[in-house]
Amino acid sequence: MDTSKARELLSILADGIDPFTGEILPEDHVCNEPDMIRALHLAVQQLGNVKTSVTRSRPENAGKPWSEEDDRILCEMFERGCKRKEMKEYFKRTGGAIIARLEHLGKI
Repeated sequence: MDTSKARELLSILADGIDPFTGEILPEDHVCNEPDMIRALHLAVQQLGNVKTSVTRSRPENAGKPWSEEDDRILCEMFERGCKRKEMKEYFKRTGGAIIARLEHLGKI
């Protein structure tokens, strides 16, 4: 795994979102503890990302659950060979969320 991918995963997790499903973590999840959030943000900074997800804008649908219709369209787009950028723009989600959802659906 490269540093960029590690920063992205940790940053999403620090925001209380499962980086693989895009779903919001339960309130009682260990990653929602204040000290854990601080530790995750510090790790992101130490990996060279001084601009954490708290300060950058997130896509409109970041952290929202995927619907069955979204899954269907994502699979169709993937099978047609659409670029990740096009999928990111269509679903208003991060590239990491697109990849994670395709993995979850068994497409990659």
